[in-house]
Amino acid sequence: MTASDRVRAAAGAASLRPFRAAYWFGGFNGLTWMVILGTPTLLLAEKLGATAFQVGLLSSFVFLFLPLQVISTAFLARLGFRRQMVLAWSVRATFVLVPLALSMLAPEEPRRWMADLLIVSVMAFCIVRAFGIAAHIPWMAAILPDAARGRFFATDHGIVSAVGVVTLLLCATLFEQLSSWNAFSIIYVICITGSACAVFSLTRLPDAAPPPAIPISKLPSAARRFCLQPGLFRHYLILSLLGSIVASSLANFTIYYLKVEAGLTSSRILMFTAAQFAGMIIAMTFVRRSIDVVPIRRFFQVASAIIGLVCLYWLLLVTGSDGLMPLLPGAYMLFGMAFAINNATHFTFLPELSEEHERPVAIAVFTATLGLSSGLAPILWGLFLKESGQTAGIVDSNFAAFFAIGIAVSVLMVTLFARLPDHRPHANR
Repeated sequence: MTASDRVRAAAGAASLRPFRAAYWFGGFNGLTWMVILGTPTLLLAEKLGATAFQVGLLSSFVFLFLPLQVISTAFLARLGFRRQMVLAWSVRATFVLVPLALSMLAPEEPRRWMADLLIVSVMAFCIVRAFGIAAHIPWMAAILPDAARGRFFATDHGIVSAVGVVTLLLCATLFEQLSSWNAFSIIYVICITGSACAVFSLTRLPDAAPPPAIPISKLPSAARRFCLQPGLFRHYLILSLLGSIVASSLANFTIYYLKVEAGLTSSRILMFTAAQFAGMIIAMTFVRRSIDVVPIRRFFQVASAIIGLVCLYWLLLVTGSDGLMPLLPGAYMLFGMAFAINNATHFTFLPELSEEHERPVAIAVFTATLGLSSGLAPILWGLFLKESGQTAGIVDSNFAAFFAIGIAVSVLMVTLFARLPDHRPHANR
């Protein structure tokens, strides 16, 4: 047996059976966020008269409030991983009641405050999420076998993607068969149910010993040390910040463009998003078999290259190549593949950036820094792309520039990721 065979055998022998509740959590949680932070809520915002800038806000909140995750790590020593997540996920579910109520009102002429209220509810959802997410990756890293960590995250993304396809196909069917407002109402009832099931799944997972107490006053100095000190943390952070310039905004603005500028129906757009999740499933089918043994940089390079191809497609489409419209499902499928590969690789690699005793703070600092960048990007892009005044729409020439920048960034990322080291003992160099 070769060294490579022994590595693969060790990774395959690590059992994930005790952590099946985490897969259930991933599925139900995925159902929740893909409604609240995904296409259905963007379509609801458009129905309520939201502008491109407001769509940018909706896209940014999930990232913009991640810096709160750093402060939230100070509560882990007192609450523990499981209790902090259960508390946060229970509270955040209550904010789903706002879009449900707006849907049930079914206004013929939406008032200006309705879109504003939807935005505030998503903002509150993301704030509470940031408090809970501080526990997630450190908790999983503490209880999962090291040699199977990548396989777990790849499988988890595959499950979430499958749930996404089913959810979005259901949403598309509802929009075809019912009035828009009735469809939205049913979707958000399903969303609340998924939130409750996600919380229950968390309670079925084994807890881990809480990390050492860290005074809030020491968190800023720890953040500066991680970000400024030369090493793997800073190296990967710079690459991630560069990659987020366009990628963090791409999905939501393309959906908004198809709805407002191309005039596509909600059900058709949801089918494209379902194709995106199908791409995620396809990618994870292959990635889960090799992510624990193949150098991590290869997956990042593949994801960056695919993003570049997707940006090239959209650049051609918005500059007048209408004949490419039939290829939209394929473009969304490719984007889903890139998104899944990047995310599974990212979550696998994050625990490697620091020693175990510093892991919660290191992950929080990294996620907060990247989140702040990914949160500001959609807001700035929204200002750059929107029509003048309160008119809903996107300026085509500016949208073309957006994708041209995306292509340039992707080419650069493929080159830079080639130098990313992988120190995992069970991975082939």
